[in-house]
Parts: sequence; structure tokens; C-alpha cells
Amino acid sequence: MAKKKRTKRVQKRTGRRTAPRKEPALRITKQRRQHIEALAHALAAISPSTTRGNGFCVQKVAADMGLKTLWKKQSNKRKDIAHLLEQVFRHYPRKPKKLVLEIVRGGINWMANKGERVTDEQLAAIAEPMKALRFPIENELRKLDRPEPSRVRDPSADKVALLQNLGLHPALTDDCLEMFKDGHFNEAVRKALERFEKRIQDIVGDHKTSGRDLMAKAFSEQNPLIRLNALKSANDRSEQEGFKFLTMGAMSGVRNIYSHGDVEQMTPTDAIERLAFVSLLFRRIDAAIDDGAGS
Repeated sequence: MAKKKRTKRVQKRTGRRTAPRKEPALRITKQRRQHIEALAHALAAISPSTTRGNGFCVQKVAADMGLKTLWKKQSNKRKDIAHLLEQVFRHYPRKPKKLVLEIVRGGINWMANKGERVTDEQLAAIAEPMKALRFPIENELRKLDRPEPSRVRDPSADKVALLQNLGLHPALTDDCLEMFKDGHFNEAVRKALERFEKRIQDIVGDHKTSGRDLMAKAFSEQNPLIRLNALKSANDRSEQEGFKFLTMGAMSGVRNIYSHGDVEQMTPTDAIERLAFVSLLFRRIDAAIDDGAGS
């Protein structure tokens, strides 16, 4: 009774009602913080913490859920997410599961747009710490739709800059480079090798033979139609033979494979390496022609 009277006296003096103090929804112990950090690590693997514009990111999910004030930029994206999660677990007992599910939904689509699929292992890495924090989520994660990854991936600006700064052979710097910029990595590599094949056909005057048969015929170390050198020494013959096998392998092991539309999209780094390799083939042919050894 005395406590109620004191509360009424406070209300009379201030003119305001005193809200009852809220207890934290979840006391963050050392062990719980470890679980939250593991959860943040798993979510960071499938989603960005921030992004330019209005694209998907954890920060935007938090804002859409009315949790904008809990967001505080940290030193990296894992810590960004961990800080947000800790604040939500601490203060909003009904929102952790909903927040995590929204991040995972967005992350699944974000990964698919990059050409990657969120795996069962990645979902398990999210479910495990949530269960340890007494928010079982495995069933909900299992029911989430995981669309087929897009075959078009937008390369990052640093990957585009890297390819542009490599100084590719001029035969590759028009549509092959544009295909790469547009995310069509398989197509860029396939086009580059088809263009190399056409170059060899033009040089030897044979447009009926193609692929590895064309390369074997053009660069035969016994009777080559295109000589890389004078073929006078053992090293000369080894180079000729090695180049023959390189080009035959490029036709069989790269061009033919990526001519099929059902092949998984390669990564930007894979595409850069292959385009650089084709550029090397072109330049070696140019050098042979310029030196007069090509015929």
C-alpha cells in the first residue's frame, strides 16, 4: 500500500505516469554472446550488413522491422550483425526469430542473384545457435523456398577493374569484355575461344576443320601449318608440341564444355583467368606471325 502511495505522489509532482521498469528479455551471458556471434557469422555468410541504395541488407531489414535505433556500425559486417542481434535478444523477446527469418529470406534471394545457392549446411549453421538461445527455427528454415541460382552474376567493381587492367588482346576487348561486365562469364570465355579458333582457321585457310582437330593440325610438331619458332632445337620442338596440347585442351576442356547451356556459371575469378589464358594464346600467335615463323 505504501508503494502505491509513493507512486501516486510522484505522479502528482511530475504530472507524468511512471512506466514500470522493463526487465531485459534475455540476459546476455558469456555463453549466449558466443552463440550470438556464431549466429552472426552464419548470417554474414549469406547476406550483406549494408549496401548502397535500396537493395537487400541486414540494416534495411532492421529498419523495416522498426529496429533502426538498434543498428550501430561496427568494424566489420559480422560485428554489425552481432551487435544488432544482441540488442534485439536483450530487449525484444518476440522479434529475434522473425528478424533472423527475414534476414535468411533476403539472403537466399541475394545469393541466388549472385548465382549461388544457400546450402543445407549454411541453414544448419543458423539453426544451431538459435536453438541454443532457445529460439528453435529449424522447421521454419526448412520450409523456406530456395530459388535456382541466377546464371547471371554481376561482377564486383574490383574484378572488372582487374580484367580491364590486364591489357587483354584486342580480339577480346570488345564483346567478350562487355559480356564479363554483364555477368555472362561462361559466354565471355566461350566467345573468346571461338574467336581464337576462327583466327587459326583464317591463318591456315581451313574453315571445315575445327576444335582440337584443327589445333592438332595447325601446331603439329612434325609438319605444322603454324610454326611458333624455327623448330631447330629440342626447346623449339618442345614449345611447338606444348602449344599444340595447350590449344587442343582449350578446345576440348574449356570451349566445348561452356558451349552447353546447362553448365554451372563459373566465378568471376575463373573467367578472368581463362580470358587471360586465351589472350596469351592470341599474343603468341601474333608473335609467331610477326617473326615470320608462322608459315
